Amino acid sequence: MLHELLITLSGYPGDIFRPFPFEPETPTTFAITDFPLLHPAEKEGLNRLAQLGFYFKEFNTFITSCRSPSRQHGQQTPPDGETINVPAPPGLYLRAMASALDRKLQSYRQVIVQTEAAILSGEDNLGGIVPLSTISGRFAPYQLVFPAIVNLLSDIESTALTEAPYGGGRLINLLQDRSASGVPIQKEWMTEMLQGCCAVMLRQVTSWVIYGQIQDPFGEFFVVQLESSQRAGETNQGSRYSTGSFVRSRAATSSGLATLPPSTALTASAASSSSIKWQTGYSLDEQMIPAMIPTTLAHAMLFIGKSIATVRQAKPKPIPIPQSITQRHLDLLLPLLSASSGQREIKSVSDEVLNLNLLTAVIHQIRKDIANHLWVVVQVGEKVVKTLESFKRYFLLSDGEFGLGLITALEEFKRNRLSRMGQFITTTATSVGIRDHDLGGMLKKAAQDTPAQDDTTLASFEFRIVKPARKHTGSEQDQPPTIGMFDDQLLGIPVRLTYTLSWPLDLFLTTEDLDQYSDVFAFLMTIRKSQVRLQQTWIEIKSLTQRLTNRRRGGDARAYGRRIKGTETDERNAEQEAEMLKHIAAFRSNMVFVVDCVWTYIQMDVIGPTYESLLEGIATHESDRKSSFSQSSTSATATPQSFDSIHSSHAEALYEIRRACLLTSESLSSSVKDILLRTEAFCGIIGRRAAGQDGFQSGLGEELDDNMWQDWTDIIRLNQSFREDTEKLYTDLTTVSKSGSLGDGPALKRSVSGLGSSLLGNGPQSFDVIRQVDRLLLRLEYSKSNWFSGPSPLLPEGE
Repeated sequence: MLHELLITLSGYPGDIFRPFPFEPETPTTFAITDFPLLHPAEKEGLNRLAQLGFYFKEFNTFITSCRSPSRQHGQQTPPDGETINVPAPPGLYLRAMASALDRKLQSYRQVIVQTEAAILSGEDNLGGIVPLSTISGRFAPYQLVFPAIVNLLSDIESTALTEAPYGGGRLINLLQDRSASGVPIQKEWMTEMLQGCCAVMLRQVTSWVIYGQIQDPFGEFFVVQLESSQRAGETNQGSRYSTGSFVRSRAATSSGLATLPPSTALTASAASSSSIKWQTGYSLDEQMIPAMIPTTLAHAMLFIGKSIATVRQAKPKPIPIPQSITQRHLDLLLPLLSASSGQREIKSVSDEVLNLNLLTAVIHQIRKDIANHLWVVVQVGEKVVKTLESFKRYFLLSDGEFGLGLITALEEFKRNRLSRMGQFITTTATSVGIRDHDLGGMLKKAAQDTPAQDDTTLASFEFRIVKPARKHTGSEQDQPPTIGMFDDQLLGIPVRLTYTLSWPLDLFLTTEDLDQYSDVFAFLMTIRKSQVRLQQTWIEIKSLTQRLTNRRRGGDARAYGRRIKGTETDERNAEQEAEMLKHIAAFRSNMVFVVDCVWTYIQMDVIGPTYESLLEGIATHESDRKSSFSQSSTSATATPQSFDSIHSSHAEALYEIRRACLLTSESLSSSVKDILLRTEAFCGIIGRRAAGQDGFQSGLGEELDDNMWQDWTDIIRLNQSFREDTEKLYTDLTTVSKSGSLGDGPALKRSVSGLGSSLLGNGPQSFDVIRQVDRLLLRLEYSKSNWFSGPSPLLPEGE
């Protein structure tokens, strides 16, 4: 019986221990089905041990299947009724996991051998009998871990033929979740299998960031080569599950990675230019990125490998990476590779499997080295200066004519398209049947008859509709993740101005930078639109005043009829209307003053000097680099800091511009938005009254125009709210000036740290947020000594 038990524990059933339940049902264990001499307790204990043998057999079957992918895993019946065999999905990660599991099972095999030796030698005999409890004690640890492993393999096999099989990052995530266990032996086994999968991932990362090559025969790496996927899809149309495209084809489908159409793929293949390679050659499959790898780190890896692969295929002359740089990067990554394959004492899952801090430091160092090298050989500096000039012109609205044209185009679109659809300011992107291409010609229309009309860089800008936040899917990878505070002020629906990055600008700019530029653009456009509306309102007020004068003089037939029918009440109403228009003009004057102060402050005190200093610094660095490069062939050793200083200076300057525009402080930016909303509502009321025939007339005789009085009451309330919002903003800015903090981070020193050593220098143009805030306060207080302390304007009696 004991020898039969040991054979069963080895995964081989016999006459006593048989697979159960019997055919045609699928067996789930080995069990004693017909042995009446056993006590029920003994039978239960033996069956519990035999269960381990069934698990062990399943483990060996899984290991063999992973190591021999040609073995048939199952069958499928297509619609035509013909049954076909479907091979088990192969994968490097599954093989690594199977190898780790096989290593861990070696201890189980040794326990079987040791148990047999103890039985034969009589070591476990008690009075000539080997107690079943002794054998159970030897295999007790495996009673804890084998069921968990079986559940793991069951989950893996259940998804093998679905659209999202476990492989690559998804398998790593699964193992990481299962390793977070309070059972030590279960954590140990899961962690070792996880470590084997991470070793495969690190080798793929090494191949990608060192040589720019994807070693991924089964489509499990989170970096996707789109063109090769397309060719693989065309080649393997007859066999959906062919090796090499099995996992990637389904992963691409589930993550929404759109392969290029045949015509596009052929064009890209024929062109084989570095720009096309950079834009369409490689991408991230975010569903394959392990949870332990931050998305920003994965993007850094994508950038490194894409840079190396692109420059090595550059036309007409490839740009090789120096061997010294490659060897230095290998020396940085090899300790991580050896650590992932070594055996260490388990402290925590993250420490045992992957040293993320070290990996992050190494990847960022490699990225910096590659970027510095390419900055020199690709001559990125000139392209960066040209791009930043276009950013200043369009994102930061330094081109006044273009800004005015864009406001006109947006208002015309909103008036013609949205009003026809019955959608107005309160609409959301989901309720408006417009798409991105409907906004495609907006920028070109705004550039007509302006200097921007002949600017080729304008083609890289476009408007995009921001969809409401919802669960992320692969098909929305290129959508802005969130809606900015001012995005809905341009059209009444959330839209953002975006820029299409192309090689080699990715060396310098990131998607985060573009998001920040989009935020600043929406903010500036809202202010500029308020300025234009207030200017139009002045014309409308003058029109209302002229119409009142004409009525008093009997300038038209209708006014003459009123004069004949009129009474003294009509004259009082006319005087009251004149008083209203005087107050309305005063209200508008105050609004114009505040809005102009904010706009002038941003353009003259913030954007102008800061951006000019940044562009001059980049141009100076680029000139010095060219000069030193032409004088000495060893100048490359002196130029790496050029990229770092320019990159950090741009990032700091952009961040401080956003800070000085009060966009990093939610309370301050909300105050500015409230002020602009008040002006928008004020201009809307005046425009509606000016478009009517009666203006602000209160009626004939004793009759009253209730709608007019409601509008007048709303104007008074808007003016009071406007004053309160402006006073609050002034008070908050005064607090910022005194405390040196915007409430969004560290205190703002009089000399901003980091910028002193950057391109902006320590001169009078050094960027100082507090100094800029002081200038805004000075502009708001200039020639308005009673603005924040004086009484509100007098209102007509009885109001």
